Amino acid sequence: MKIELVFIPLPGIGHLRPTVKLAKQLIGSDNRLSITIIIIPSRFDAGDASACIATLTTLSQDDRLHYESISVAKQPPTSDPDPVPAQVYIEKQKTKVRDAVAARIVDPTRKLAGFVVDMFCSSMIDVANEFGVPCYMVYTSNATFLGTMLHVQQMYDQKKYDVSELENSVTELEFPSLTRPYPVKCLPHILTSKEWLPLSLAQARCFRKMKGILVNTVAELEPHALKMFNINGDDLPQVYPVGPVLHLENGNDDDEKQSEILRWLDEQPSKSVVFLCFGSLGGFTEEQTRETAVALDRSGDLFAGEMETVTAEDIERAIRRVMEQDSDVRNNVKEMAEKCHLALMDGGSSKAALEKFIQDVIENMD
Repeated sequence: MKIELVFIPLPGIGHLRPTVKLAKQLIGSDNRLSITIIIIPSRFDAGDASACIATLTTLSQDDRLHYESISVAKQPPTSDPDPVPAQVYIEKQKTKVRDAVAARIVDPTRKLAGFVVDMFCSSMIDVANEFGVPCYMVYTSNATFLGTMLHVQQMYDQKKYDVSELENSVTELEFPSLTRPYPVKCLPHILTSKEWLPLSLAQARCFRKMKGILVNTVAELEPHALKMFNINGDDLPQVYPVGPVLHLENGNDDDEKQSEILRWLDEQPSKSVVFLCFGSLGGFTEEQTRETAVALDRSGDLFAGEMETVTAEDIERAIRRVMEQDSDVRNNVKEMAEKCHLALMDGGSSKAALEKFIQDVIENMD
């Protein structure tokens, strides 16, 4: 009999593909496991799931990895600068997810062992509870921010301390996941905004109910943050640092279809470009961009971006010194890259965490 796990990723290729990568790592580590990935279509393009499934199915021939798409009504695009949060959209799909799982587990050769849900799909723990199985979570960010988010929620619930009252304040707070006090004004907007904080608090409360959390980090990268979860014992879920979980494969090698920016990057001198990444829904404020410009200007090279608020002249001569062969930054990055590579190999910390997760899943079965 196969041990069945149900994965529920957030709609969108940026979360779906790493989820599939993690699922493949799990079934590759234990032939008793079988995984069904429930694909919830994007809010604004109900047809994109079928394209994803077609691509993913082509890339994977393992019969222990199954994709199940649910159908949802397509919503019209919106120009609203503050659209309905993804968590709200996901919560509305509980009934259809429940039906899809119920249909899947009628197979007598499979025993449902638990749900593994995306951090934005944490409300699906209610569906897992209906089936009487544990719910685990995939946290696609790092352990430091997970700890910060949980501590903000704890301060609010236990001490009635509302960090949104201190937005833009220079007040510094102690966080167990950080090695030094941190200014409130530097916290992410979702923790300091009156509008977003309630949603973040609800998420954090839900995180605490999880049986365990798979974090996209490496033990050697965040030892202090991970220690927070060990010290608090039963007050926090078990954390499994299984990263880095990435899906870097590109199914299209046609150079003619590569974007203009990628062609431009190919034309630049080796090691002359710094890439600032903030995720598919993120962005930099004007103040952050200007601070980045100052930092680059002090060390030396060229900056290019789509921001009208900063010109190339503002941030010319940026980064060459940072990229010098013997710089501390380069040496530290190289060392960490090597540690991440070793962590995923047999005997590595992330590989061990993945095996510990599988062991716990089996032990937590009825």
